[in-house]
Amino acid sequence: MAVGEMKFTIPILLFLLSLLWGCKPMPNDGVPFYLSVDSVQLNNSQGYTTHRIRDIWVEAGVENLGAYELPKTFPVLQENEVRFVISAGIEQSGQSGFRVIYPFYTTDTPVMNAKRGEVYAYTPKFSYKQGTQFKFVNNFQGANGFNGFTPVSAGADTNAKYGDCVYLEVTTIDSARTASTIDSLDLPEGQEIWLEFDYKSDVPFYTGFYGVGGGAVLQYALLFVNPRSQWNHLYVKMSEAIASVKAPYYRIYFEALRPYGSDGGRLYIDNVRLVHFNP
Repeated sequence: MAVGEMKFTIPILLFLLSLLWGCKPMPNDGVPFYLSVDSVQLNNSQGYTTHRIRDIWVEAGVENLGAYELPKTFPVLQENEVRFVISAGIEQSGQSGFRVIYPFYTTDTPVMNAKRGEVYAYTPKFSYKQGTQFKFVNNFQGANGFNGFTPVSAGADTNAKYGDCVYLEVTTIDSARTASTIDSLDLPEGQEIWLEFDYKSDVPFYTGFYGVGGGAVLQYALLFVNPRSQWNHLYVKMSEAIASVKAPYYRIYFEALRPYGSDGGRLYIDNVRLVHFNP
């Protein structure tokens, strides 16, 4: 065989081999079963079960199936005994384009005896991981824990969805009103630190922290939040900001703002929890 013929023949052989490799049969002959997830359940021994788990991140056996916004029915090209690993996904700092697995929730690991073509409904169950430190928790059923908030009785205000809560109110004589934690908190730099809370608001607001130490109190805004007429749950990541500030102590704050030309309104807050892992 001439050298020119060999140069021509080798690419043809490689092409034919690639066709053979590409014709491997699909798992289950291409017939999946379907997992249908409408909602999730959060269990928490401390009684704080509000959440906004928007997505699930799914592995089936060794296959990563990706993330799905709920509710969702999706195919799984496996059968018989299928072991899942399901993680809880949230919007970091309320940003719909920034979806992450929440580091403090456990994974759910159901095992299903599945048949191709069938649809299986399942409700994933999550809880806070062992080792989660609840540095500050308040559902406002007792002591307030903040300076500046006005307490609200559930029986006196229909806005109090989860029982007693608190509010900040700005009026025509205010440009802003602030509430902050009474106690200063020692937080571990270099660890995951997140602030969670439920809110509804007629006005925009900031949430952030004060760095306290050395006779100084410095304010750091973490997130600007627009008004929302229905209750919502936010997860605010504080880790990087705390690591960069490195103050001896911290206080969490909320600041309600009156938009220019408006009569103001109220910011309602409930179920505040500040969580982190130990060093």
